[in-house]
Amino acid sequence: MADLSYFHGVNLGESPDTPSLLRVQNFGVTFVNGTAPDADAAAFPINTPTLVTSQAAAALLGSAGTLLADVLTVMGEGGSTVIVNRVEDDEDPEVVQANLIGDAAARTGLYAALRAKSLLGVQPRVIVTAGDTGAYVEDGVLSVTVTDGGADYTSAPTVAFSGGGDAAATATVNKHKVVSLTITNPGADYTSAPTIAIAAPPAGGVQATATATVADGEITAITMTNKGSGYVDAPAVTISGGGGSGAILTAVLGGPVTGVTVSEPGEGYISAPTVSFSGGGGSSAAAIANLGDVTSPFVSALATICPQIRARAYIHGPNSTNAEAVRFRNTVNSDRILIIDPKGIKNVNGTPVTVPIAPVFAGVRARVVASPEGVSGSVSNKIIRTLDGVARTIQYPVDSNYLNERQVSTVIDERGGLRTWGSRLATDVDIWQFDSVRATADMINEALEDLYFVYVDRKLTKANLKMMIEDGNAALRVFQKNDDILGGRVWLSDLNEPTVNANGKVFLNVEFEPVGIMEQINITTHRNILYYQLLLDEVRGAIENGPLTLAV
Repeated sequence: MADLSYFHGVNLGESPDTPSLLRVQNFGVTFVNGTAPDADAAAFPINTPTLVTSQAAAALLGSAGTLLADVLTVMGEGGSTVIVNRVEDDEDPEVVQANLIGDAAARTGLYAALRAKSLLGVQPRVIVTAGDTGAYVEDGVLSVTVTDGGADYTSAPTVAFSGGGDAAATATVNKHKVVSLTITNPGADYTSAPTIAIAAPPAGGVQATATATVADGEITAITMTNKGSGYVDAPAVTISGGGGSGAILTAVLGGPVTGVTVSEPGEGYISAPTVSFSGGGGSSAAAIANLGDVTSPFVSALATICPQIRARAYIHGPNSTNAEAVRFRNTVNSDRILIIDPKGIKNVNGTPVTVPIAPVFAGVRARVVASPEGVSGSVSNKIIRTLDGVARTIQYPVDSNYLNERQVSTVIDERGGLRTWGSRLATDVDIWQFDSVRATADMINEALEDLYFVYVDRKLTKANLKMMIEDGNAALRVFQKNDDILGGRVWLSDLNEPTVNANGKVFLNVEFEPVGIMEQINITTHRNILYYQLLLDEVRGAIENGPLTLAV
């Protein structure tokens, strides 16, 4: 728009209403979380995401701990951009695990991935971590269902489980009733029972009532005639009449057990243990324990972190048997977690050494992204460069199909080398189960957010709306020509109404379909005995044209 104020002459200005250009960020960045006690502390501060783009820079991590080996594995498979997060090492494995998982509020451990972009300008796309990500609890107490809350608990009772499985839990009490009045001072000179008045609860509650018993001029007992409900704090109690004075009563709140939180699931229960409650001043609470497998604490952290930054986590399974790998998979449900089993083997001076498998797949993934296949390429069926074997032989196709069908990726030895095999994420949402499809959608969603960022706070004009739609469609055409999507389009949503637009809101609809993968190729062969007729016809023709031996 032109400046409409007075000006005598030629006044030129460049229009701010320019198209927004498509930008695609690096989708081959790997976040590696682990320990490195001998690292250069200045180069790799604790719980500070640090960018590593060369093996020389990685060498400052030192050989102790997990980080150097994992970073070199990622780079050895083809990765070039790694974000390292170093956590404190410790002799106690439980402390190390807690450090690796980290704290959500402090953004330490795995949660440091949430700070990577603001610190380094690049976003993690695949997360791997040290620690036993495949450890899970078999037949532990998943939850406790309260069947009877009981009554008059003034504090949380102790929860106990029978059966010796070492489960532990804490109870929650809803203290909203006046369960008793404590005689703090009995008073004196009462000739009859005084009137007890208990303050009313907040609106919606029921006021408690009580009566007093007097003996030898003192209040000796209190009977609750109605415990009321809806109290938040202990109400004031007033005493009047009865001829005496000086008595003081204090209200005690209590109520039923309303919930039980499992702090330790225990393991190895053959049948559901009996749940018992003791202490707390109340009685009659009852509950039943619900058994099941409890997943690794790494899983819940990663399932929280990955959606926030559009990343996926690659983790290893139990590394024991195929059945255990699948059982572990059944404890996970996330379209951003890829489970891989078993671990790898490296030949170290003639000795087979078990090594993590997740950095291998992460490095392969980075290699694929950097190749002509790009983000929409699959991590599966790629030659592995850094392993000498696997911790458990996976027979193709029997074992590999059993695992892959159940969303566990693995490694097979076929066609002259070890190969990644399988790319299904551990989710029950089938449309998002392929790792490359999830990554492609993340790339496009992020690119569209970036594309439209420049339009924020521009004028809501016909030209800008038209340009927004054209820019979006142009971006989708690029992705289509790059074989990332089959097609897509942008259009104005029907949600756009004058009352909404006047409030500064614009709604666009976008549709696209990521290019899938050919996971299963079916070939049907047929016999056709008519080829004998062709053979006979050729022989007869050769005889008619001369000696058979001379026919060519």
